[in-house]
Amino acid sequence: MPQPSTNITQNSLRSLAAFGVVILFVLNSSSLFSQQLALPLTDPVMQAPQIQAPQMQAPQMQGRGLAAPGLVVDDNAPQPGAATAKNEAIAADARVARLFGEVSQVDELPADRGPLARSPAADAVFRDEALGRRTADVGDLLRRSKGAHGVSIQNRTPIVSDTRVRGQRVGQVLASGSYWAPARMDLDTMMSKIDSRLVEDSILIKGPYASRYGPGFRFVDLEFLQSPRYENGYEGHGSTSGTYTSNGEQFYGRQSFWGGSDDYGFHISYGHRTGNDYETGQDGFFIPASYKSRDLFVAYGFDLNDHEKVEFNALRLDQTDLEFPGLVTDLNFLITDGYEITYTNDAPSFADRFTSEVWYNRTRFEGDTRRPGKARQIPSLVDAFQPSFLGAADGSTTTDGDALSAGYRFESTFFSCGSQTSVGTDLIYLNQELNEYDYYDPDPNDNNFPIPRSDSIDVGAYVERIIQWDEDVVVTAGTRIDGVFTDSRDIVAGVPEPLSVLEDTTLDKEFLLGSAYLTANRNLGAGWNSSAGMGFAMRQPTLTEMYAEYTFIGSLQRGLTFLDGDPELESERLYQFDLGLQYTSDDVTFGVHGHHAWIQNYITYDLFDPAGTVDGFQQGASFVNTDLATLSGFETYGQVELTSMVSTFGILTYLEGRDHTRLEPSRHTGDTVRSGNSTVDEEPLPGIAPMEARVGFLIHDPSAEDRWGVELAARIVDNQDRVATTLQEIETPGFTVYDIRSYRRFGNLLVTSGFENLTNKFYREHIDYRSGLGVFRPGFAFYVGGELTY
Repeated sequence: MPQPSTNITQNSLRSLAAFGVVILFVLNSSSLFSQQLALPLTDPVMQAPQIQAPQMQAPQMQGRGLAAPGLVVDDNAPQPGAATAKNEAIAADARVARLFGEVSQVDELPADRGPLARSPAADAVFRDEALGRRTADVGDLLRRSKGAHGVSIQNRTPIVSDTRVRGQRVGQVLASGSYWAPARMDLDTMMSKIDSRLVEDSILIKGPYASRYGPGFRFVDLEFLQSPRYENGYEGHGSTSGTYTSNGEQFYGRQSFWGGSDDYGFHISYGHRTGNDYETGQDGFFIPASYKSRDLFVAYGFDLNDHEKVEFNALRLDQTDLEFPGLVTDLNFLITDGYEITYTNDAPSFADRFTSEVWYNRTRFEGDTRRPGKARQIPSLVDAFQPSFLGAADGSTTTDGDALSAGYRFESTFFSCGSQTSVGTDLIYLNQELNEYDYYDPDPNDNNFPIPRSDSIDVGAYVERIIQWDEDVVVTAGTRIDGVFTDSRDIVAGVPEPLSVLEDTTLDKEFLLGSAYLTANRNLGAGWNSSAGMGFAMRQPTLTEMYAEYTFIGSLQRGLTFLDGDPELESERLYQFDLGLQYTSDDVTFGVHGHHAWIQNYITYDLFDPAGTVDGFQQGASFVNTDLATLSGFETYGQVELTSMVSTFGILTYLEGRDHTRLEPSRHTGDTVRSGNSTVDEEPLPGIAPMEARVGFLIHDPSAEDRWGVELAARIVDNQDRVATTLQEIETPGFTVYDIRSYRRFGNLLVTSGFENLTNKFYREHIDYRSGLGVFRPGFAFYVGGELTY
């Protein structure tokens, strides 16, 4: 691992300059490649499903090493403008997939989605696994799937999870084109609003290898269920499903209807979840984690003609009485409304394809600390917060928030001999407000610890290019530029004037951001494929990182952490390299991917109020840039078909993050060293999951009907002794958990069941909160469910 030096900036700039020259050469060499190649690159979206089989399923085209999935070199393939778009939904619905998935599933993506997963180590996860693995939100689905590697989550409640891709938790999540952001980064997350059964597929992009999503380092591209089409006239269908889990008496039910004709379709779905406190493992105790959740999803689409179509999605989420066992406050209610309209033209006059997306989503919530379960779980809250002069209960803190995201994306795509170029522009508008009233303070003018009403406007433009270099190599490149403008109010009710974040600065900020990447996939022959990528990206601070005003936001491992923002934070700069090797045959799937990233101005924490120094139980931390941090590791997976009905699989993930310049002071502390420690010059980054392996056997029906299956799996997690000691992070012992899952089809009825934590292990994850009695994972649980389709 390279050591930090004074030449890191100069070396990085030289590398970036050389990298930029390569990208400019690639982006401006279409005529040269067109002359060299006699291989036309067809439009992946316009391929009819029946044409995929001869090329897409051939062994030499399967691996990610050869080409971006969906890039098919076929002289007989239909050209842009062919009227085949309405067949895509039919092909997706007809796809037969195992409910436990595979270790590598990128090649199973639909033709229009495949090119989005062309980057090194990209993964794909499908809705089918939400049925087989009893998942809640999309983050839970990614964590349980064996097709997603390098993903860890923090289960804040059984239905709210914080997803971390290769150690990073802040970034963009694209949901069917729209941008989703949390209203409060500890009570809701980017993907907790979306039920895993409402998503057709999810693509993980584990690096700066995409330019259409906005500024960020990792991306999860979610595709909502789409409206179907039926060539033979109107059809109507439906499904009724339900699942019961013994630990926590959790129930989940969903009713769906869908239908349409050859030029329109619809999908309507309602889901309902309830749960009580769950019990931890062997000789454990009950964790207050009850919840109620309801959602309504509507998709409606229609074709204007053979090459134009419109798709509309709407999502309503209504959650009440959510208990967060490791945080200061619970949620009384949380409401999210999301809308999106997508227009697609496969034969515009100015390009070969044009897509426009417009979205709007808003989340608002209220919560407090007044539930009895909170006092049992974190007794120190009652001890610290005295009875209010307003007559509120002991330990009384209330919070409310309001956040919205709106924007658009316009993209034009051009096809030529051996290449595909996409040019686009987008706008992302974010608005956020958070209040947190601590009623133990007798001064009503000084009892609010908010994130003031804040705004962010991001205007961006991007270019992406795919080139079929020869029969064995595909090269992709992209670049993006963004102008981000943020602002925040300086007068907030319950806060003395001026706000402390105003110290020696202004709240109006501007950021000029850029990104660029280059990847290559090569077919090595005999089933072997290789992939490589390098990229540079920038990310501006979030509104929370800039404007939080001593707000109790669970962030560090201890859980009870109040955070102070800094408007002077600089944008993070990431330089990343990836190398991968894959092998695919009829019986064996294998892959290994290594990655290393240098991040300048990495945003981390300065612990200015360690637990026990003032109020005795909480931490106070401010956001701070550190000059240099690194993230490096590997992901490897394998699956072997031992017989036509028995297979074995294994997955191993390792990640290490380090802060190399910890002695640099923060703006808050002036010349004082960070966290009051001058002896540790570098240490691990906080919140990094330990090395983890998953191994198991799958026994399934060998026939094409896939009528039954049983999976026996073990999750083996190493102890985590690489901790940020100056931030009071502590080590976590390792553990092993065993699960058994099964499914059985009876015609149109699918029955699922399983045993989780079979040995009733008492354990907790490294990133679980330590607040009060501590948050531990559920013990033994049995679940059973069914889905009837008609």
